Amino acid sequence: MNLLKNIKIDKSKITQLGYVLTTLFVLTVILYRNFVTGSQIFASSDYFAPKMISESIKNLQIIYGEYPFWLPSIFGGMPTVHSLQNISNYYFPNYVLDILKIFSTPEIWTQLLHLIFGGMGVYILLKFLKTNSWTAIIGAISFLMIPYMNVCIVHGHGSQIMTASYFPWVCISLFRLRENITIKNLGLLAILIGFQLQRGHIQIAYYTWIMIGIFVLFSIISNKTQFKFYYYILISLCSGFLMSISIIWPSYLYSEHSIRSISNGGAAFEYATNWSFSFSEMITFLVPSFYGFGGSTYWGTIEPAMTDFPNYLGLLTIIFVIYSLIMKNKNYYFLFFIVNSFFFLLLSMGKNFFLFEDIFNLLPFFNKFRVPMMSLMMFQFSFVIISAIGLQLFIDNINNKKHIQSLVSITTFVGLVLLFIKFVTVNTINLNSSISYIVKQMIHDDLNRSLLIIILFISVTGYLLYSTIKKTHILAIILILTCIDMYFINNKIINYNNVILNSKSIENVLKPLNTLKSTNVISSIPSRSISFTGYNGIRNWMSYTNLQDITGYHPAKLKNYGLFEPYLNTNIGRNLFKMLNVENIVNWNGEWEISSTLQNLEPLDRIFMIDNLINYNKDEELLIAMNSDNFDPRKTSYTKNSIPFFNKPNTSSNVKILKWTPNHILIETNSNVPILVGLSEIYYPNWEIASHDIDIIEINGLLRSFVAPKGSHKIKMVFNYDDIYYSSIISKFIFLLMLFLTLSTKISTIFKSKNESS
Repeated sequence: MNLLKNIKIDKSKITQLGYVLTTLFVLTVILYRNFVTGSQIFASSDYFAPKMISESIKNLQIIYGEYPFWLPSIFGGMPTVHSLQNISNYYFPNYVLDILKIFSTPEIWTQLLHLIFGGMGVYILLKFLKTNSWTAIIGAISFLMIPYMNVCIVHGHGSQIMTASYFPWVCISLFRLRENITIKNLGLLAILIGFQLQRGHIQIAYYTWIMIGIFVLFSIISNKTQFKFYYYILISLCSGFLMSISIIWPSYLYSEHSIRSISNGGAAFEYATNWSFSFSEMITFLVPSFYGFGGSTYWGTIEPAMTDFPNYLGLLTIIFVIYSLIMKNKNYYFLFFIVNSFFFLLLSMGKNFFLFEDIFNLLPFFNKFRVPMMSLMMFQFSFVIISAIGLQLFIDNINNKKHIQSLVSITTFVGLVLLFIKFVTVNTINLNSSISYIVKQMIHDDLNRSLLIIILFISVTGYLLYSTIKKTHILAIILILTCIDMYFINNKIINYNNVILNSKSIENVLKPLNTLKSTNVISSIPSRSISFTGYNGIRNWMSYTNLQDITGYHPAKLKNYGLFEPYLNTNIGRNLFKMLNVENIVNWNGEWEISSTLQNLEPLDRIFMIDNLINYNKDEELLIAMNSDNFDPRKTSYTKNSIPFFNKPNTSSNVKILKWTPNHILIETNSNVPILVGLSEIYYPNWEIASHDIDIIEINGLLRSFVAPKGSHKIKMVFNYDDIYYSSIISKFIFLLMLFLTLSTKISTIFKSKNESS
């Protein structure tokens, strides 16, 4: 207890942070009032897909008594951790968040707490940048209410918003390290970088590293930073990377084998630049519904035309950004955020501006990513900070008539732009008659609301030219107007009926799946199924029922499976179903309709012997062979590997699977000659034979195969997850080391005080 007395606590700061936290919490509860109790949930397709996988993994753990590092439930099989599925346990803060489960807290709170965490980070960052508490909380609220942040929660992109919530925290740690180069600040920055990477949205975390790179270049050019700062940054980045290596390393190894490695080690440029932002779309920064409000009302320029929200920035946020630029603020950090926001805005343009292609070809691993619009999250964060700095500049000069006149002029100009759009531009919009009236009405609603805010704001700021108003009163008015402005947009996003289900409806949705699960007897040697109807538009639904599907959804599926996916409705697809041991068709037409394929399709067994193996060089050769009605992998299979020595099976040859689990397969072979054994199992290089010195080779572009030596053998095939195991040890060690560095000053102070007192 005596040691604790040496820790100084600033009660006023804690009280202040308590007020801010309460404000952000209350605002979040108001926004998500229909969801915080769990009575309603967001049930988009992107919500259900990972939910089904998570349930499948839990079921497999119960059935087989081990964590499935190989997931047999979708695409015939794919890795779990390597493909960043169900990786919450590798995110260290999750051990604290798991406390929520004790109280049966609705799942949405994990994301909402990160949203509040991000807002709190903006508040602390703005306080570091010398803004007052009111300005800082306005900035925090603006960040919390950015539509992009909230749409991630609504449409099932939880890892994206949780990763983005670290933007302000990494920034403040980066700036503190520059101002005070200590091992404490080094350790804290490393921990935050590590946590952000652990959260699993690598693309958003990558943007943070680009931001750090921009700051380093900015510091070098300005020549106002100690050289020591640069190698401390390097140590922090390396340590943060190693903290997250438990998922980064396996996912890096996986990326070579995923569809995102296609075309020179990365996703094709056309694929990577889907959902590119455009310069014309920037009008939605000011008029959110100009291109509709997502869904069926969207008529904008983003391709493909599948967007659910506008990238609205907030009326007053834009006004104070313009004000800060006109008043030529030369603050070091302000200039950095200007550069940062401009860079990420241009990056979001994707194929519509040359910068993305240059970065795509230049930066390592950047070609693994898609959806350039994601970089708008970093742009919007920087934009909020710039706006808050501009607001503080105005408050500091609130008695300066030149500043007041400038703000009134800017606000008036924005108002005139809105009037021009209302009375001129809207009339020139030619749309399909079915949505024309709806879209134009939404635009007018936006403009009317914005013009009302403009009138109120001009009235308040104009009054300052002739009289005085307390700073706190001005800030309170700005806070209220900001909340009202952003609330209308977020309310439309959050209460979007197409993605909302109440708890009773969820039970009704899951009831048929639970019925199917209960009737599905788990076989010791499972088979696969396919559905031609799907189930209520839910992706990966079959995995929930413990069935093994040969289709599914994952943004980065294995590329060997991806080769065949375009041909599922052709003769190639039929031969694929046969090769993948598809024994059942499971359709939903108000009730389950299950039929066998054994007579019509004659699918292969899970294990089979092969007469002949032929080399091929191009995928087209394999596809031509598989397009034949006579294709039979038991008679002739194909490989790009070197062909090993083996004999054709004879009457004494037989093979069977003795035991099957997701991570292990025990095989018995008997033959008086070496034979080639094929398995209806998806090839992935982490699978190996542990009991014998035998290589696994890929056949028919998809399956595993090996040569069984003559005689009787029990061959054990296992999924090797050593890369996950050892990288997890490294992650934990580096975290403890960085935590020690972060607390080193406190620890040394405590022990120093103890020694002095003794």
